[in-house]
Amino acid sequence: MGEALKKNGKITIIGHDNIDVDSVISGILLSRLLDFQKIDNQFLLLEEVKEDETYRIIKEIFGIDMKKYYCDEEVSSRKLFLEDHYKTNHLGEVVACIDHHPTSEKIEYPFYKSRVACSTSYMIYELMQEVGYPISNEDAKMILVSMMIDTVSFRNTKTIKEEVEEARKIARQYGLDYEEFEKYCLCLTPIGDDIPINTIINNGYKYYNYNGNKIKSSYVQAYHIPDDECIAKWIKKIQEEIPKETLEMWVFIIFECEKNVTYEYHITASKTKKVESEGILSRGTTIMPRIEATFL
Repeated sequence: MGEALKKNGKITIIGHDNIDVDSVISGILLSRLLDFQKIDNQFLLLEEVKEDETYRIIKEIFGIDMKKYYCDEEVSSRKLFLEDHYKTNHLGEVVACIDHHPTSEKIEYPFYKSRVACSTSYMIYELMQEVGYPISNEDAKMILVSMMIDTVSFRNTKTIKEEVEEARKIARQYGLDYEEFEKYCLCLTPIGDDIPINTIINNGYKYYNYNGNKIKSSYVQAYHIPDDECIAKWIKKIQEEIPKETLEMWVFIIFECEKNVTYEYHITASKTKKVESEGILSRGTTIMPRIEATFL
């Protein structure tokens, strides 16, 4: 990877839009790895940074203000290194990609590494080990936190047992409190009466386009399942929003962390289908690929 990238001049590292913790942490870690390899690079956030949960976590745990990475300028001559996603709408030539969301699409970037993993940051950790990068205590904490947040503290179906064991080793080696981070990284969604309903139903939203059909997905992570009346209010509000956003479907997910159950609500403007599954399913590798198949 190193020698091939040096030929491209300055590398611009970008994560996906709808910024999340793994995308930010992976970008920072990847930039540090390229610095170690003496590859000129910059990590940028090309989407406006909001002071949301991701912002709070990055600031609270690592003392990093994500806003320092924000850039609103699109430059067509940039050489892009995509992390935590495999295609982008931003200007530039993609010369490298590392992502833990494998796709059946044919990808022909000069450097491309993709497989199912707990997080993209873990894949970068593997690259660090390969080249002898000296992992610091902060790097180790970033890797551990990112892995936990992206897998609901190793509860969802994206979790890989061997990587969990490695996470425990990392925690022991660097003196990190594994149990404390495990609790913190559940990232339970605030759902009290004082939280605006639009904030709740749009938590962690992402858009998808399946065969020309615009699909939106969002989720709530709760330790106890909300009551039926509360959920009914959320669904009613979502149905009101569907025509405004010209959606074919809104996939609203409740991850119930106490009993390890996933509730999916496949909502259209006129009806709702509920799917209940044992375990905390991965949205990216389990839920949405199943939804996509219905539109093929």
